[in-house]
Order: sequence, then C-alpha cells, then structure tokens
Amino acid sequence: MTIRLQTLIDVAQQLPPLEQLNLIRILSQSLYRSYQPTQPAEGFWEPQTLEQLIQAQRTPPITDIASLKGNFWPEDESADDFIEYIYQQRREDSLRAYFCRSLPTTPPILRQLR
Repeated sequence: MTIRLQTLIDVAQQLPPLEQLNLIRILSQSLYRSYQPTQPAEGFWEPQTLEQLIQAQRTPPITDIASLKGNFWPEDESADDFIEYIYQQRREDSLRAYFCRSLPTTPPILRQLR
C-alpha cells in the first residue's frame, strides 16, 4: 500500500459513517462506469448451431479412443480406496454438522472443524 493511499484511508476513516458510505457509493459507481464494456460482444446472447460451434472451435474429431485414456490415478490406490475415502469424509461431515447444530454453543475444538 502506498503512503498516498494510506493517507487517503486515514482521512476517510475520520469521516462520519454516513459520509463514509457516500464515499464508498461514489467510488463504486465510478469504478462501475470505468470498467463497463462500451458495447456487448455482438451476438453474445444469440444461440449458435452445432455446426457454427464446430466451425468456431475447430475441434478435431477423435479418431482413436485410446487417446482419451488418462494416466493420473496413483498405482498404489484402488478405486475402492477412493470410494471408501469419500464415504469416510461424508460420515465425518455429517457428524460435524450434527454436533455443531445440536450444541447451544460450539466448543472450540468443533469451531476449528467448520
């Protein structure tokens, strides 16, 4: 943060709350006007046909299904391990949600889990 900006913030914080809100409103409006596109992209809201999308994206057809095969799964983990992990996380989330809802005040240890 620059010294100039810090000085401006210090002065603004000395203003009464209503004037601070008015300052924020004026700055927000100014920023909104400054960052508005002059005109929306032509045809943005008009749907395109499938042929038009293909032409625009120039995506080549898949000729070999093996090219879609991913090589990201760790060798030491099975799909069953992954599914069990997901179920375990869901059980823990359910318990956390139950205890956080049922207690009048949340104990500090549970606040950390939120």
